[in-house]
Amino acid sequence: MGFPVKTPEYEHLDELISPTSVFYGPVGSRRFGMTVGVNLLGEEKICSFDCPYCELGRTNVRMNQIKKDIQFLSPDEIESRFREGLRDQIDTGVNAIVISGNGEPTLYPQLFEVMDLLAVARDEVMSEVPLVIMTNGAHMDTRRTILGLEKADEVMIKVDAGNDDIFKTVNSPLVRSNIAKIIAGTRKLEKFSAQAFFVQGAIDNTTNSAVEEWMEVIGMMGPQKVYIYGLKRIPPISGLKAADEDTLYTIASKLKRRTSIEALVFP
Repeated sequence: MGFPVKTPEYEHLDELISPTSVFYGPVGSRRFGMTVGVNLLGEEKICSFDCPYCELGRTNVRMNQIKKDIQFLSPDEIESRFREGLRDQIDTGVNAIVISGNGEPTLYPQLFEVMDLLAVARDEVMSEVPLVIMTNGAHMDTRRTILGLEKADEVMIKVDAGNDDIFKTVNSPLVRSNIAKIIAGTRKLEKFSAQAFFVQGAIDNTTNSAVEEWMEVIGMMGPQKVYIYGLKRIPPISGLKAADEDTLYTIASKLKRRTSIEALVFP
């Protein structure tokens, strides 16, 4: 399936992006400002979700291919490239180091080891800059993964849905995962933030019932804060529309009233 062209529906959106190296940036972030990124996964997208809005495009690598077909760089090699790249950015005003890259970073098989090395390198080269890792929350069922995530200063967990039907539609999981499993995983973390992506059109998770269930899940998880995003890049499938700013801010306001959890909006 080809990517949608830049029709009027997508005229205000940017093109898809994909990192091609371990260390990349600096790039502007709606949430963090000027960031540099760390990609643990190589040049091809590797993810356990196939979200129809993903700015990296569709997920073509299946889960059963990862162990037998993918050759990951060693933690030491990643740390070396990260340290070198970070040194080059000392004077550029970096606000955050974001570990996301080409997919789901917890699929990297030695997550704890590489996160430990990255945290040490960050402390030595750019100690004042926070280390942030983004995850879909589907793989928080091992102690080693939790320990790896907690090496970051901020763990951001994707929570786009409040029930499994919407979860399957808006996130298209390629592994056995559900809302209950993700909630259980968050309870193993000392602290975390949630990020939610809201879209309309062919898929809509902004309806009253969808938002009500989503708020209930957020309340059960208890993140420190929530980041609410709208569509910014042309999605890999046609028919999706960006939720307007009023909708996003209304969701944030409802969440604050319902749970007392602060939500920041990035249309």
